[in-house]
Amino acid sequence: LQEIRQARVLECRQVRLERARQYNEDVTNGAGGTGKADPTAKLYDHTYYRIQSMTDKALGGRIKAIERAAGKQCIIKMAIFKSCLQDVGMWKLAELAGEALERLKQSSDFEEEEKATKKKGKR
Repeated sequence: LQEIRQARVLECRQVRLERARQYNEDVTNGAGGTGKADPTAKLYDHTYYRIQSMTDKALGGRIKAIERAAGKQCIIKMAIFKSCLQDVGMWKLAELAGEALERLKQSSDFEEEEKATKKKGKR
């Protein structure tokens, strides 16, 4: 079980590092951005602080609140929240956040498909 958890933490870190590398590459190549550091880095730091200052019950409520907002930004926020929970060893809450993340991804895919269908119907 511990090996599986460590593998999840490493996977999340690799994804974060890859996204930061891609963002920095885009900024360097002039594809956008302002030349600042990875924008998710501040969100990660903020989320990490919140996790340290909240009770388990409040963290569970936070997962529900992020999921209720159900926007594209919420997917990013939930992924970072899950990653932070894993980093501090709160595995049960990280699992809840992971489940919520999957639901957000599915609802986001559904909404995008629905919008694409509506656009095709208007033509």
